[in-house]
Parts: sequence; structure tokens; C-alpha cells
Amino acid sequence: MVKSAERVLDVLEMLSLDQERGLRLTDIADMLGIPKSSATMLMKTLDARCYATRGPDGRYRLHALFQHASGWVGGLHARLLHVARPVMAALVERTGETCFLGTLSPDLQVRVLHKVVSPKEVRYDTDDRPLRPAYCTSIGRVQLAFLPAGRIEEYLRETRLERFTENTLTTPEALRADLAAIRDQGFAESIDTREVGASGVSAPILGRDGAVVAGLNLSAVTQRFLSQHDAMRAAVTEAADAISSHFGSPDAARRPAGAKATTMPAAALPGPV
Repeated sequence: MVKSAERVLDVLEMLSLDQERGLRLTDIADMLGIPKSSATMLMKTLDARCYATRGPDGRYRLHALFQHASGWVGGLHARLLHVARPVMAALVERTGETCFLGTLSPDLQVRVLHKVVSPKEVRYDTDDRPLRPAYCTSIGRVQLAFLPAGRIEEYLRETRLERFTENTLTTPEALRADLAAIRDQGFAESIDTREVGASGVSAPILGRDGAVVAGLNLSAVTQRFLSQHDAMRAAVTEAADAISSHFGSPDAARRPAGAKATTMPAAALPGPV
């Protein structure tokens, strides 16, 4: 791989997934892991060649020629969907419950990339609006848990932990302890935390370097979830491992202690639980 070419493609992929909000220069530098000065020169080059533009708000976006060409960039987003779709379909067929694939946006909300809905008449489903809170969903928390400690603390400081139900975690102390438990066990669960009557379990999807690149979720009405809790947890973990293996992870076994999360740029009720 040529590092400079990888960075250009990384930026284009990030911008393509967050066209409406755009990205600040500091966002780009942080996500690429490069100095702000290097990010500045990179973005000036893309601006000069009409691939990206800097708006009055200081945020970079794809050039207008590309803003409505959804999917024109491949990369992580496209590869995830290619690998995950058949696995998700098989998971829904096996369990009879709804499955979601989601990643984290730069501001650490959940972006749903794909869903396969349960065939049952009484089932859990959601609309396709893109961004949802992470702290009150298992698919968000299973990715938050593997962020660097400093980023987690920043999230806890800046995020208003709104109470959706009696089971929603609404204090930094409670959420911090929950994320630590998720790191130890390698999965996250939500029981009536976002919406009463809806529960789910999520497992992390690992990339080639062992980083958590997405979350895989199984959601069901709470009564059914509680009755098949262990089976759903085993099924979603196995499916996440299968995606990780095909996606390039050198070891598809659950590695919660060593995993780290990444964010893929791009809150409504309801959402994946």
C-alpha cells in the first residue's frame, strides 16, 4: 500500500459518508492520525483539484459534482456491506429476529448501514434515518467501549445522556462502568434502554488490524429477547466473527481486551437497540 494514496482515499471515503455535516480539519487530522499541518496541505490539494470544498462554516465536503453520487466511493463502507449482507440474511433466517449493521460517525453517533428485518408479524424495526445516539443502544456501546480512554472521557463530558426509559444509563459513572464491562465480555446488551418493549445484543466487527470497524446487532421485542437471550448472543457473536474473518481480521476470535474502535463518518426514535 502507498501511504499517501491511502490517505487521499480515506479522506474521500470519510467525506462521502458525511456529506451533509461535513468534516472539520481537526476531524480529518484525528481520523487519519496525522498533524493538522499535513491535513491542511492534503485538503488544499483536494480543494484545488475540485474533489473537496471548504464551506463558510469551515467544514470540508465533497465537491458539488459528487455530493449526490451516493456510493461513488468504495472503501470500508462498500466492503463492509459486500461481506455483511449475506451473513446478516443468514442470521435473520436462523434467529427470526431483526439484524442491523452500524458504524460510528465522527461525533460518535450510530450510522445504520444496512438492516434485514424479521419475517415475523410482531417484530422490531426502525426507519432509515442515519444518525442515532450511541450511549443508549448496544450497537453504539459495543463500539464506544473500544475507543481510546481519552476519547471516551471526551464523549462523556460532551454528551447529554437523555433518559429515554427507566433503564437508560444517564450518568457518566454508570456508562463508564458499562463500557468497561463490554470490553471484558466482548458484547453489549440493551434491555428496554431506548424504548420499552425493544431489546437487543451487539458484537463488534474487527478489521484487518484488530480495530473495531462496525457493530452487528440483533434486536427483538423484549419478551422474545429474554426468552432466547443466550441463543441470540451466541448467534450475533458468531456472525460478527464470520464478517471479521472475511473482512480481513487475522483472528476472528473475540478479542475484547485488545480491540480498539474506529469511526466511520457519515437522533431519532426508534433505532437499533
